[in-house]
Amino acid sequence: MAAPTSYRPDRPSDGRPADPSRPTDLADPGPVQESGVAAALAAAGPGAGPAGSGYRPSVVPHDLLAGVTAAHRRLVELLANVEDEVLRRPCGLPGWSVAHLLTHLARNAEGHAGMVEAASAGGVGDQYPGGRAQRDGDIEAGRDVPAAVARVAIADSVARLERAWDAVTVDGWRTGYGRVSSYGVTSLADLLFLRWREVEVHLVDLELADRGGPRWMDLDAPYLDLEWAWTVRGLPDRVPPEYTVLLAPGDRPSTAVGRGERLVIVDVPTVPALAWLTGRERGADDWPSLGPWM
Repeated sequence: MAAPTSYRPDRPSDGRPADPSRPTDLADPGPVQESGVAAALAAAGPGAGPAGSGYRPSVVPHDLLAGVTAAHRRLVELLANVEDEVLRRPCGLPGWSVAHLLTHLARNAEGHAGMVEAASAGGVGDQYPGGRAQRDGDIEAGRDVPAAVARVAIADSVARLERAWDAVTVDGWRTGYGRVSSYGVTSLADLLFLRWREVEVHLVDLELADRGGPRWMDLDAPYLDLEWAWTVRGLPDRVPPEYTVLLAPGDRPSTAVGRGERLVIVDVPTVPALAWLTGRERGADDWPSLGPWM
């Protein structure tokens, strides 16, 4: 990985003109540091938005940091209302209990933290160094975990991950990466999205609406926008070769995927379409069976 870029007061890292009122002979304070949850939340405030509304592109993915940390807060707050007996319930994933899924969310955060920490140290980390066996074993080990332990595990793993994000320099965001089993080499910014996806979707999979948990319609709108783009981009590999799928959500532009002669129009809004595309809903009888969603 490239050495960290040093701050130069006469050459701002974000490309803005230099401030002539600032001295140019200051000592070099070390690596550029533009990351951090506080900076992300500030950047996502009233001045943030699409081009033309004050938005300025940045190497640091402030919007993703703000989104995933907000999802973390929702997860922690939800667990405050969960008792031991709730963790024994089945969740929305076949064969998994609420305890299994909460354990997975904690171990997933630790895997992401390991990748980010390795990237900050100039190395490359695997999300699950022990592979699929480690992942599955860790999840099964959480089957009987009590609610108090689950709350601590989630809080501690989230805190470790957010500290790791805080420590990433600008050059770390530019060139750092981790290795994910489903995607291979993945940039730190894309890892942020994958963690955001993990929390947003599994908050629904927990099926804790009676404890204040979200349903699909409650998911964060910026997340849904990003998820739509990611999922549609990966759809060609999942559509059976005899099909062409025309996604016509009505609340965003339509798009056609596939080259088969059998045309199917998925004429539903974004949220129910995503519930089908992510394998959470079966969809209409004439919709094709898709390959696995990653």
